[in-house]
Amino acid sequence: MNFNFASSQQRTKILFWITSLCSLVYHLVVFGFAFFLKLYPLFYYNIVSIAIFAFLVAFTFKFNSLIIPYTLLITEIIVHQVLASYYLGSYCGFYYFILLMGLLPFLFFVNNFKVSVPISTITSLIFILFENMNFPPAYNSLSSSIFKIIRYTNISIAIFAIFTMVMVFTMIVFKTEKNLENRNEFLNTEMKLASIVQQSFFKREPIEFENWELAYYNLPMAAVSGDMIDVYHRQRNIDGVGIFDVSGHGLASGLVTMLVKNIIHQEFYKDTESDLAEMLERINSRIIQEKGEIKNYLTGILIRINGNKLELVNAGHPYPVVYKKDLKECFYIERLPASFGAIGMNDMPTCYQSQFVELNPGDELILYTDGITDTENGLKEVFGKENFIAAIKQNADLPARKQVANITDTLAAFRNSAALKDDITLIILRRKL
Repeated sequence: MNFNFASSQQRTKILFWITSLCSLVYHLVVFGFAFFLKLYPLFYYNIVSIAIFAFLVAFTFKFNSLIIPYTLLITEIIVHQVLASYYLGSYCGFYYFILLMGLLPFLFFVNNFKVSVPISTITSLIFILFENMNFPPAYNSLSSSIFKIIRYTNISIAIFAIFTMVMVFTMIVFKTEKNLENRNEFLNTEMKLASIVQQSFFKREPIEFENWELAYYNLPMAAVSGDMIDVYHRQRNIDGVGIFDVSGHGLASGLVTMLVKNIIHQEFYKDTESDLAEMLERINSRIIQEKGEIKNYLTGILIRINGNKLELVNAGHPYPVVYKKDLKECFYIERLPASFGAIGMNDMPTCYQSQFVELNPGDELILYTDGITDTENGLKEVFGKENFIAAIKQNADLPARKQVANITDTLAAFRNSAALKDDITLIILRRKL
């Protein structure tokens, strides 16, 4: 039989099964003692006890909930200990088993304090009551040595039961941790493989375009990135650029980037004469249909280049920045008031509108994901838009690749040793002089 130690329900059933089995063995021992000592009331009661425990051991794994079986188990234990203490006296220490059984619910019913606390409270009160009572045995025809044997046998069995439960629980914890380690190792291997596949899928050789400089940077928060950069070109002629940010992190968002890249690329060249906003509507419909039940959506900006004029559609993405060389100033391109909606959200209305920007020689368009402006340092300070704009202006006279390197170095210095909370992506598109 294979046990899933990662399942709290399965662990509970294993502990319950072992406890029932140990209790059954204990009752068989008492059954033999009672017969040997001719203590017939306790002997006959143990026949009932053994039948109850045999039933519990046989059907433990068939119960949907262990609350009723455990209540039956502990009720029988209490009745048994009261009878045994009555016939053999408080000196024999039968009531310690009541305390032991009252503590076990915290192992059985993990985080279910509505069950554990009442059981433990009642059994503890019963134990305290017995502990403060000293009464002689009703069956007093035994020698003092027999009573000592019974007492020390009870103590030994109680210690053995505690030791067994601790060892079993330790074994379960160890097995669970081992399973989790193996699972984590497997997931890490899968993530590394997914990262390699994604990087290979998005890999592109540096191209010197005729009239444009293009440089970009991507730093995933995890092994795979939920940010996507795409460049649409034919040989040295650049036709457009896209930047997209998939919701969530990890493997799911990384796989979605690979799905949407093909869709966007196909639609971009499917009808080059159509309005870019209409194209994005088609892209949105295809992504919703093809990703099926996947909940991830994405924001993004799609750009089509025609000479020095850029047609741009913003689908819920952070505003891009334009740097004007003659003014040495930066401006945000805010979305048109009637334009709204992310991509891939089923049953959510969208309205995309094209915007047009003209870039003169030396002017730049800067695209980014919010992982840049939302980056925090160890003091929980946010990098923000002001620092971002300052870094852009400080490096604007450098080649695009050097700009990207310097801006991301500035961001890394600000973040220092603080952990990444999102993927970071930056694109600089510069009109050549």
